[in-house]
Amino acid sequence: MTDYMFRNFRCNRRRAAFIPLLMAGTLLAGCSSDDGISGFGFGSDGAVQHNDLRTTVPYSVELTGIDPHEEKLIESLNETSTARRLQSQPPGSRAGLQRRAEDDLERFQAVLRSNGFYDAEITFDIEEKEASGTAQVSDDGSDTDNDADSDADTKSNTDTGNSDTDAADGDQENSDTVAGSDAPKPVVLTYHVDPGTPYLLDGVTFKTTYTDKVVERAATDAELEQIHLEIGQRARANPIILAEQFGVDVLRQDGYPLAKAGDRRVVANTAEKTLSVTYAFDAGAQANFGAVEVKGAEEVDPDFIAGYRSWGPGQKFNPDEIRTTRQDLAKSNLFDSVVVKPVGPVGETGEVPIEITVVERKHRSVGGGVNFSTADGPGANAFWEHRNLFGRGEKLRLGIEASGLEQGLTAEFRKPQFLRRRQALVAESNAKNHDTDAYQGTLFDNFVGVERKLGENWSGTFGVTAEYSDLTGTDSPNEQFYLGGLRGILKHDNTDNPLDPTEGNRFEINVSPYVGLNDSSTSFTSVSLSGSQYLSIDDDGDYVMAARARTGTIIGEERGNLPSNKRFYSGGGGSIRGYEYQKVGPLAEDGDPLGGRSVLEVGFEFRARITESFGIVPFIEGGNVYERSEPGDISLLWATGLGFRYYTAVGPLRFDIAVPLDKRENVDDDYQFYISLGQAF
Repeated sequence: MTDYMFRNFRCNRRRAAFIPLLMAGTLLAGCSSDDGISGFGFGSDGAVQHNDLRTTVPYSVELTGIDPHEEKLIESLNETSTARRLQSQPPGSRAGLQRRAEDDLERFQAVLRSNGFYDAEITFDIEEKEASGTAQVSDDGSDTDNDADSDADTKSNTDTGNSDTDAADGDQENSDTVAGSDAPKPVVLTYHVDPGTPYLLDGVTFKTTYTDKVVERAATDAELEQIHLEIGQRARANPIILAEQFGVDVLRQDGYPLAKAGDRRVVANTAEKTLSVTYAFDAGAQANFGAVEVKGAEEVDPDFIAGYRSWGPGQKFNPDEIRTTRQDLAKSNLFDSVVVKPVGPVGETGEVPIEITVVERKHRSVGGGVNFSTADGPGANAFWEHRNLFGRGEKLRLGIEASGLEQGLTAEFRKPQFLRRRQALVAESNAKNHDTDAYQGTLFDNFVGVERKLGENWSGTFGVTAEYSDLTGTDSPNEQFYLGGLRGILKHDNTDNPLDPTEGNRFEINVSPYVGLNDSSTSFTSVSLSGSQYLSIDDDGDYVMAARARTGTIIGEERGNLPSNKRFYSGGGGSIRGYEYQKVGPLAEDGDPLGGRSVLEVGFEFRARITESFGIVPFIEGGNVYERSEPGDISLLWATGLGFRYYTAVGPLRFDIAVPLDKRENVDDDYQFYISLGQAF
């Protein structure tokens, strides 16, 4: 409304103030329709009548013509569809729905081509459904009446781009509404897909530019396997694109560190329905490993970081060595990020420099935890840790722990890269007071040794140990032992998570011979084996079968001559849930455990993650301890129970309740329960 019109408009102030509000409301209502501002003459659908602003055209979506076995293709089409995505926001007219369908056609063609269907044809229909006794459930879950004999079909063919629907004649309201009702008829948008014959991969050619020549040839069978392609497979886009990077990796494996991909050429044979691909590569110069430069180091010694390199001087370049070095640095727990890469150009000596860029993480931390069980009572622990004590990744961890059964201090030290790569100096010391049914008193033990990685998942530890114990047991009162010995441990661990594994296995064998330092007649060897296996029965790891076993034997001394703490015991949250701590095995007349010279344990769990943060774990466990170094029989005490898991960022919080199946009169309680962090094994 112009200023002139306002000057000549004879009304009071209230009426004049209402006019801008009315105009703004009209503008907002027009913009809220599916047709945007076309109601004001900027579009092709004509003006929207005031009494039609609240009407929409509900619809469902169907796909036809695709083999039901093409599940991933159907899923991809549905995910890319605009009509599917906006189904909960129906358009204000059938013309708006038609535009959504037309927008989907190009999207669908791209999806079909990426799946090897290069000759696909797609059309769509928009069909009105007359009211009938049959109710159709639309894709958004709402019930819509339909009649397959409707005469009001509106069809569009994508081959011509024409539509039988006149979207701009102003009569849309009449055709979209049910006779005698203001509500529009529900419609069905049906896409008719004729995918045609899928194209197959017919040939793969490598065109490689070296420093002195250009070689173009067909890829060998071995190279096809390396780039994960196979002649005759469907010509899907993703494998063909990824194969290009695999081809670069093949050149780098051959010692060309700066290899890169060029322009890829794809040729389709429409008559034969085949596709051939030519990959172009620039190999660059072949090289050996050169000097290492470290960037980003602040508190960690750069020479120490460079010492993690897995290759020797003058060794031919190999990306596997780059990956190994990066992984070892990442596992050091010193850095938030690690990048290891060759940087050109290749020097006159034929060596390529290597750059290691790190971002250091905080090197100090404190933490703690709590646990509880009916047998052990409440317990708590705390620690302080420094992971870069002297600037070369040395780790010192000091801890304190206390429960009704055990109280004490612990110290652990680890120096990585000790004397050689992937080897560490390790030391630990413990000072504890014990108060269990099996024994009471103080214990000091120390260990110093070397830990070495023996492969990707294997490690070995070997060293010396010294121990003093002053313990009183049921059949060994007022014991004092000074022991010296050796400890050899072989470990294997390829699990995917230390606190909540879903795949892989663990294995450990421990051999520890001891001799008396104040009594040369004391001599024995303890041998133990333990292992666990984890198998996920679904792709996400929500349902896991877990099993464990442990066995051990002591050779050289009778039970009565052994220190109480060196005997085998079983029972409790870490072995056989359902029985009290150390109570499985031989017992004295008063019911206190005596321990034994051999042990056998087994356990099985089914871990089911019901929701993102909650799971249940039924389990069964059995075991026994024997007086002799070999079991006289394989009789086991069994227990079963049910666990509950609450999953946190650091691991699952565990609550288990278990009952003994072989309950002994006046010895075992009706049940035991346990609260802790992490899975039982």
